[in-house]
Amino acid sequence: MTSEDRTDLLDVVTPRHSLLSARFKQSFAYIALQSRMPGIMQQVINALWSNEQELKDLHGPEACKDIRIIIESIERLKKELQRDRQFQQFRGNEPDKAEWNAFIMELPHPKRSYFRASWLHSECYLYRRISSFFQNSKHLQNFDYFADLKQEDLKISERAILCLTEATRELGKNFVSFSQLMHINMWSNRFEIQLNAFVFNTPRDKKNIDVLARVADLDKRLLVDDSNLVWDCLMKVKGQKSIIVDYICDNAGFELFTDLLFIEYLVNHNLVTQVRMHVKTIPWYISDVMLHDIEWTIEYLKNYKSEVVSALGKKLERLMKEQRIIVAPPSHFWTGPQSFFVMFDSNIDLYKMLAQAHLIIFKGDLNYRKLLGDYIWDSTEEFITCLRGFRPANMCAMRNVKCEVICGLPQGTADRLLKVDPTWMISGTYGVIHYTDSLKCKCDSRHSACSLTQRLQH
Repeated sequence: MTSEDRTDLLDVVTPRHSLLSARFKQSFAYIALQSRMPGIMQQVINALWSNEQELKDLHGPEACKDIRIIIESIERLKKELQRDRQFQQFRGNEPDKAEWNAFIMELPHPKRSYFRASWLHSECYLYRRISSFFQNSKHLQNFDYFADLKQEDLKISERAILCLTEATRELGKNFVSFSQLMHINMWSNRFEIQLNAFVFNTPRDKKNIDVLARVADLDKRLLVDDSNLVWDCLMKVKGQKSIIVDYICDNAGFELFTDLLFIEYLVNHNLVTQVRMHVKTIPWYISDVMLHDIEWTIEYLKNYKSEVVSALGKKLERLMKEQRIIVAPPSHFWTGPQSFFVMFDSNIDLYKMLAQAHLIIFKGDLNYRKLLGDYIWDSTEEFITCLRGFRPANMCAMRNVKCEVICGLPQGTADRLLKVDPTWMISGTYGVIHYTDSLKCKCDSRHSACSLTQRLQH
């Protein structure tokens, strides 16, 4: 941006009770849009160059024209971001075009530019614009420009894959094993690095889930741990004929592998009858899970050199064929800009699907931001309050803290952390596991103030 463009940006941290926005120059949102996002756009360009020959072999010489047009479009988008331009409407043939354009038009005019809008809106819009360049090309509509990064993240984790697979083959149906898997899953993005740094006393320790759980927690701090409430939630319906868990995925790569381990545990011990995995319809936030990432991961595990890992891949394939694990029908809501509290009004079909579940597990930082509306709540505010009524079923949110959005902390915790670690909100070193019960009530609806069940039936 030029100095003239910067005049109404404020050189302060994000104030409490504000939406995250790059308007505040000491916020992570500002850093992300100013520095991180242009780098991500360059990664997309690099992916096109590195896959150029393969794309030509697949689609013929015309693919080169698509590549050139897309790269030019991304370079223009970089300049729009740097100059803080207004959001443009989508004009292609994308299935969610109408919803996006309506959303943009409803924004107040001053909130339609990158550095003045909510960070959530700006970031989602940028990823959606990048996707539109590919969706409106002749040959590259289905090209996942983040696929290489996601697949490499799993390939470099060979030691962790083998250790965790061996350690989880004979886990019992108990809270300790359940919570250990939850913790490993939540801290998975650094597990391979921590594993390489950990000194094992004996070779057998590498197959010991107790030891591996300590590896996952190495140098980590869980600020809120409601895993016991999640376990109690599942125990309350033990033995019922239908127990559905909706699993809102976050990252592919090694994290998806640990998702599948956790899901296998839930199904294997009949804690649930079915897990529905919700994934993205377009490449999203560099590493988010798409349908083909699940398919590729299971195929990769099936063909693994270790028999125990290969057997896991084959078991996951069988569980999917038996529909104990399924991929939920695609929804563009997950790649929209809206916070989740508007889902009932903007996507009632998805809300109704989630309301069928006994438990919904939301993974990752972006889902957490959407649950809380990308809003700077008081750090002590209760999770249930910050959801603003969005409670279609019992809900769990698992997240590494990577931005200033946080809630549910004990009194004084945020102030204490700020003194000892000023970067605690963006370091990824701290985490939370929140839980809340659903809004569903079993009272007589004729005399109930809770009318949500009645609304869902109409």
